[in-house]
Amino acid sequence: MKGQWILWVLLLMLGSGMTYGQEEGSAELFTESYTDQFQEAFFEALKQKGIENYDRAEALMLEAKKFDPDNPVVDFELARILNQAKAYRRATPYALKALQSDPSQYWYMDTFMKALNPQRMNPEAFASELPLEEPAFRLNLAQWYMSEGAYDKAKTQLSPISGLEEARWLEQEISVLESIKEPAISDHQDKESGPSEDRRTVASLESRMEALITSEDWKALEDESAEALGLFPLQPYFYYSQALAVLRQGRPEKALEFLKEGEGFILEPSESAQKIYRTFVETYNALGTPEKAKKYQDKLKSGL
Repeated sequence: MKGQWILWVLLLMLGSGMTYGQEEGSAELFTESYTDQFQEAFFEALKQKGIENYDRAEALMLEAKKFDPDNPVVDFELARILNQAKAYRRATPYALKALQSDPSQYWYMDTFMKALNPQRMNPEAFASELPLEEPAFRLNLAQWYMSEGAYDKAKTQLSPISGLEEARWLEQEISVLESIKEPAISDHQDKESGPSEDRRTVASLESRMEALITSEDWKALEDESAEALGLFPLQPYFYYSQALAVLRQGRPEKALEFLKEGEGFILEPSESAQKIYRTFVETYNALGTPEKAKKYQDKLKSGL
C-alpha cells in the first residue's frame, strides 16, 4: 500500500513537468517524512502504554497503522494495548491478523491467546482462519497451554506431531512438571474442598509465598515467585509476590513492571487484586509519584 501511494505521488510529479533530479529528491523527502510520522506515532504509542494511558496509546497506534496498515508488529502492539486495557474483544481481530502473518511466531500466539482466554474462547473457533494443523502452530499452542498449567490441553496439541523432536522434548517437560504436582487428595477431601488439582497446586504455592513474606526472606521469595510464574503465568498473586520481593530489595522500578503485568490478569475483585493495589501504592510512593499512588488508594477504598 505504501509503495503504491509513493508511486502515485511520483506519477503526479512527472505529470507536472518536474525535472528528474527534482522528482528523485522529492521522493526521498516524502519517504523520510512518511517514516518519521510512522515512527513518531508508533513509539509515542508504546510510551503511552507504558504509563497506562491506554486510550491515547490506542489512538496513536491506529495512527501508525494508517501509514503502514499491513505491518504485523503494529497489529501485535495494538492487541497488546487493548489486552492491557482489558478490551479483549477489540484486541482479538488485531491479534488474529498478527498471528495470521506468521503463525510460527510465539509472541503473536501468546497475545492472541491472552485476548481469547478471558472471553472463554478457544483457537478452534478460528479454524478457517488459522493453520491449526501446522506443526509450528501446534508447538506454540502447546507451549502456551503449558505456561498456564493446562497440561492435558498441551498434550492434545502435541499428540498428532509426537514424532517431531520438539514435540517429544515438550512431552518430556510436561511429564516433569506433572511429577512435581501434589499427590491427589482423597475423595472425601475433594468433595469438601472442591478445587481442581491445578488450583490445589496454586494454593500450596501461595501458602509458601506467604510464609516467605512473614519471614521477610525476600531473596527466596523472588526466586520461588519466579518459578511459580513459570508454572502459572496467569495468576495475579505470583506477580504480587514477585513485585513485593524486588521492591523490598530496593528495586521499585522492577516491582512496577511485575505489578503492571499482574494487573492485566485481574478479572474480578479478589484478595490478590487488593494485594497488588496495595503494592502499587507502596511502589509509586517509593518512586516519588504519590499522585499515581492515589489511583490505587482509591481502588482499595472502593473495593474494586
